[in-house]
Amino acid sequence: MGRSEAELRVEAVRRRLAGESPEWIARSLGRSRRWVSKWVARHDPACEWAADRKPGRVVNRTDAALEAQVVAVRCRLAENPWAQIGSDAIAWELSKLGVGAPCTRTIERILARTGTVGQRRRERPRSKGLPYPAPSAERAGDLHQADLVGPRHLDGGMPFVALNCVDIVPHAAAIEIAPDQTEATLTPSLMRLWERLGVPRRLQLDNGKPFQLGSASLGEIVRVSLHQGATPVFIPQGEPWRNGTCEQFNDTFDKRFFRSERFDDRDRLADRALEFECFHNANHRYRSTGKRTPDELTAGIERRRPTPLAELPPGWPEQGRIEFIRFIRSDRKLRLLRRSIEMPETQVYRYVTAALDLSIPAKESNLLITDHHGELIAAHNIPRPGP
Repeated sequence: MGRSEAELRVEAVRRRLAGESPEWIARSLGRSRRWVSKWVARHDPACEWAADRKPGRVVNRTDAALEAQVVAVRCRLAENPWAQIGSDAIAWELSKLGVGAPCTRTIERILARTGTVGQRRRERPRSKGLPYPAPSAERAGDLHQADLVGPRHLDGGMPFVALNCVDIVPHAAAIEIAPDQTEATLTPSLMRLWERLGVPRRLQLDNGKPFQLGSASLGEIVRVSLHQGATPVFIPQGEPWRNGTCEQFNDTFDKRFFRSERFDDRDRLADRALEFECFHNANHRYRSTGKRTPDELTAGIERRRPTPLAELPPGWPEQGRIEFIRFIRSDRKLRLLRRSIEMPETQVYRYVTAALDLSIPAKESNLLITDHHGELIAAHNIPRPGP
């Protein structure tokens, strides 16, 4: 049976005091010369110097009662599948109880120590590190991001899609459940979303159906958005993270709501989705909003209500803009609505914004292309959308 670590330390010191060289002691005991020197320096006949030292009392350790409160709040929040359960949410709940909450890092350490840490959120893809001409948003209503979840299926195989829309400044969200993703179904759904959120100045979309109908035409949602006074903005193709706020809400909708219950009826799903929407806007807090809820940030703000679809004029409006953000690759081509426009060499591996201005006749330069600074690069004329 091998000797204990304490016995090896005692022998090393005894042999060193007897005049044996540190190198030889280290070699024979299977240790380093530095190890021998350390224990020779610690040798003290007046105490048990060779034994392992016990850690001293942690001076700034969190009070046990406060730790118990942190864990209790975490468990209470976890019982509600719709609630946030992170350190920020726990700190807020403690403050409502009149308890001096520790910093969020301390709360995270308490949760880790007690084995109540949730699964880490999947990291978003890293940016290419290039300047990106993101639409500006400083106030509620400046920019909405909209996206589809689905098609999904309820118990029994009934299909549905969820049209989710988020006002990115206050993080106010709205959900509409629809039976399919056709234009005729989703256009009224968007109007119902805007009845609750208000019509934005810009609506950011991806490049799939029903927003774009193939490579050459724009969908009914784009036409109706223009009539409502909103500017559609299409993110670069293949870069869904540019709609990151809405993608984050889609993840919350999927994990906290849809997968936490079972539904076999679309109407029941729509009713519960509306309840979840109200709960989210009244309770969820984000660091980007100063830990205030969407309802707190939008209280007292007058929202612009959409014009009913039946009152909108037919055809495409004579005013408005449609913006396309695109990444220019080594072939220097800006591909847009089945057109290929050659860009200057200086724009290779850069983002540009192509804005189709409907107030300019197609026989003139109605497509204005700018760089990430907003400086005009080129102008072209292309046909107006729609019949």
